[in-house]
Amino acid sequence: MSHSLPRIPWTFCYALDCLAIAGFAISYYRKCYCRGYRIDFWYAQVFLLCVFPNMLMLPFAKSELNVLVLGRDLNAVTAALPIIFLITMVGYLAILSGSGLWRLQLGGGLRHTAAKVLDAVPHCSMMLMSSRGVLIFQSALCLVLQAMILAIYFSQSGFAFDLRGFTFANPSLRPVALVISNYSIIIASHCLARYIDKKERILLACTLLLTCGLVFFGARGNILAIYMNVLICYVVMLRRKISLLRVISFAAIILAFAFYLGNARAGEYSVSGLAGSIFFLLFYGNNFSDLRDFAWVYSAWDHVLWGGKTYVAALLAFIPRFASHFRDTWGLGVATASTVGFDPQVHPGVRPGAFGEGFFNFGLFGVVVVGLLLGIVSRRVDNEVKRALASSPRSMMKAFSSTMLLGVAGAFAVSAGFSGVYVLAGVYLFSWFCLSVQRMFAPQKVLVTGAP
Repeated sequence: MSHSLPRIPWTFCYALDCLAIAGFAISYYRKCYCRGYRIDFWYAQVFLLCVFPNMLMLPFAKSELNVLVLGRDLNAVTAALPIIFLITMVGYLAILSGSGLWRLQLGGGLRHTAAKVLDAVPHCSMMLMSSRGVLIFQSALCLVLQAMILAIYFSQSGFAFDLRGFTFANPSLRPVALVISNYSIIIASHCLARYIDKKERILLACTLLLTCGLVFFGARGNILAIYMNVLICYVVMLRRKISLLRVISFAAIILAFAFYLGNARAGEYSVSGLAGSIFFLLFYGNNFSDLRDFAWVYSAWDHVLWGGKTYVAALLAFIPRFASHFRDTWGLGVATASTVGFDPQVHPGVRPGAFGEGFFNFGLFGVVVVGLLLGIVSRRVDNEVKRALASSPRSMMKAFSSTMLLGVAGAFAVSAGFSGVYVLAGVYLFSWFCLSVQRMFAPQKVLVTGAP
């Protein structure tokens, strides 16, 4: 359905883009680099949510090379890009405002109450990491579950690295694989954080074994989710001991490895053309295509707000899609795929970025609310991580536990991964039960005192 779009000059968009990038760079230099940090969670989150996928990718989203992905929709998407860019800038300003709101001493104890609510997740993660035995037990359970689902996959498809594609062809297995992958990510990342503090090698072995299993699941984000927050915490802890060049080089290596996994999933194991493949996939593929995909959905959208339906579908994520007509219609992946003309039964949907779902449901109001949420949580996490790593002794476990809030907030902003919140809650509840059993059978310490 065609709609007339307001004419926004590209020169204005580029000028605003350059101004926003320069403002971010100056702020990073003054408030992060000059204070001894090569990276911190606030600037990492803003960069990953706004600067890279929206600001830096603007000229690439406009390129005609996107015809390889967009096909005949190229012109409609290009025409929608300027207004989509301005919408994402509203979201960016909302994130900055959220950071400012968190720093204010809000009246009526609102800030104190919000802090108590936000602290629930870190406290539960600290509980999970309090026992090496519980982590080892749950790691073993995850490995058994991984082996079971992979055995089914290999028996029907042979040895390959795309369990995700297999589950799309077998919808009844999709929620099972999703729960196993989320469970493995949670346990592996917590094992890694405790290993850095306690140097218990068996926990490092658990992390690596779970990582190897997830390689076959076909989603590179699974691997990154295990290590990303711990690595950023580690760089924050090092402060001036690591150079910015080394951080950038390490990020480039991770990126190259992630793209190679994508090629392996497609059956291409050669590294000879990896450089060219990385360039194309980075700028014109589906990995950092938030701005382009937002415009893609917008160009085909009927301009009728979804009214929160995708968020309701996310809240019902404990019901498999094949068992719920509502979820099979209004899940975010289904809604975006259907809007642009794909079959949602075989296509996972397109990614409209951090602000797309909020906009399609509630317009600019949704964009502002999502931005404020992400800004408040990102600033809170940044403060808590720095506090944990500046204390004596420094605690990687405490720092990492604070970062778990980012995943929860991200699931509320972009509901495609909301089932992970239920898995996380289940892991916390199961861990509490395991710890209770462990305390029940643990030998009691008897305090012996001398005779009076």
